[in-house]
Amino acid sequence: MKGPDLRRAVRYDVGVSAEIYTAEAVIPASTRNLSDSGVCVDVPRALPEDADLGVSLFLVTDGIEDPDAEPLNLRAKVIWCSEREDTGFSAGMRFEDINQDQTGVISSFLARLGE
Repeated sequence: MKGPDLRRAVRYDVGVSAEIYTAEAVIPASTRNLSDSGVCVDVPRALPEDADLGVSLFLVTDGIEDPDAEPLNLRAKVIWCSEREDTGFSAGMRFEDINQDQTGVISSFLARLGE
């Protein structure tokens, strides 16, 4: 039996390009889902749980990444990370110290997905 879902926000299945910033490297990633409080990413290597990392999301318009648009840069804590059956890893991350403007950008992006 599955326990209660303790997430604070509804997650939307959306795949956008992302980058994860550790002290050692910039790791390419893509999102599996996104909410205004967190993100699940696919990455080529494991991310340490409880790590506070930088995340850049490249939000798209009509399925196209705008090369002139600035990425949304956030801080996030790795809540969990697990190996996928195919290749690589998936990691659930909670946004940390997110400000109202950043939340607004994510909310606007997610609202456009529902149109």
